[in-house]
Amino acid sequence: MSDWPATIWTEAGQITALLGWPPQPDERAPPPRFFEALRAAGRDRDAIRFLAQALPRFEAVAWAARMVASQGRAPDPALLAAVTAWLRDPSEAHRRAAGAVAAARPAASPARLCAFAAFTAGGSLAPDGAPPFAAPRATAGRFVAGAVLAAAAEQADPPAARAAALDAGLLLARQGHQP
Repeated sequence: MSDWPATIWTEAGQITALLGWPPQPDERAPPPRFFEALRAAGRDRDAIRFLAQALPRFEAVAWAARMVASQGRAPDPALLAAVTAWLRDPSEAHRRAAGAVAAARPAASPARLCAFAAFTAGGSLAPDGAPPFAAPRATAGRFVAGAVLAAAAEQADPPAARAAALDAGLLLARQGHQP
């Protein structure tokens, strides 16, 4: 049994392939062991990217939302509300609403990245009535990692903020989302 029961991945190489990383010497390692090796090597940014892909999409977006709300400067309330609505009820309407709010914002922000993560977490990216078009598998995780990294970068001590984010993400990997 895995230390990360919700993850579908059995080998780190499955996740590093999504990230586009070159082959790793320990890519056959279970994801938790690979993650811990990244952290032990001081590769916290890579550990965030890895965990954002390893977590199920819902849990990954929940992680990003928590980090944006707790670590970033005051996030745009409409963006955070859209993501929170999707997390409470991951319906197509809420997913599309998160995408619409994010698309309407001109400035890059951790909250905007988080809303795009919710939008790309499932369903079609095509407008209503158009043939469905799914986001590539790694898209939501890339937005999640961007949101978490950007939120941490806004803190007075970004390395400490990244470490706190990794601890919170690890808890999600081990226990799943607890609303």
